[in-house]
Amino acid sequence: MKKILLKDYAEHFVDIYNDLQKKFPKSVLEQAFVCKFFANEYIVRFDEDMPYLFFIIDGRAKIYRVHENGKRTLIQFLKKDDFIGELSLIEVEKDLKDVVAINDCTCLAIPLSSSKELLLNSNLFLYDLSKYLGDKLLKRTNHYTAMQDYEFKNRLAEYILQLENDGCFGEKHTETAEYLGVSYRHLMHTFNQFQQDGLLKKEGRQYFILNKGELEKLSSNRMNEM
Repeated sequence: MKKILLKDYAEHFVDIYNDLQKKFPKSVLEQAFVCKFFANEYIVRFDEDMPYLFFIIDGRAKIYRVHENGKRTLIQFLKKDDFIGELSLIEVEKDLKDVVAINDCTCLAIPLSSSKELLLNSNLFLYDLSKYLGDKLLKRTNHYTAMQDYEFKNRLAEYILQLENDGCFGEKHTETAEYLGVSYRHLMHTFNQFQQDGLLKKEGRQYFILNKGELEKLSSNRMNEM
């Protein structure tokens, strides 16, 4: 993780800083800083303390629930303008989850030790957070509804586009099958079909996207994001 003082970041990204001022109290931003995480780097680990509330300025990440037996389950994707740790902030979640950057991520990091009370007493922030949580709930519901309403090829295309990094998709097959609610056999059959159709090319354990436009067309049959 690379830390950048917010005032130094603001000098180069004025528009982004102005947007942050609309979401967070000035007294909170004075204590915050910007941090950058590289692809596949942990932003949060389930077994470590979480001293910050993160807000994604740029990039994508994924959330895993870690079970008692050590197994991890992918449960959600994060992108620009998403929070990390908002449920811990309002004390409705005690068990942390793993959060891993998909590509290079830029986040605003707000120290909770000094800012928690300021955030929870800010009508501006709480209003924005309540809208965010409502939207998050709808997206989670839409994901499970789509498991029944859309063909698997459409859901796989969306999943690949969510997780590709510089045109490369390298997620585990077992994890992909579990998240999308299909058998391993069905997953591999569809991957093979995508290769035959010229959408993907497999090299080792990774797939390289050959025709992103066609994947986007398949994905566009989904009316709602995951």
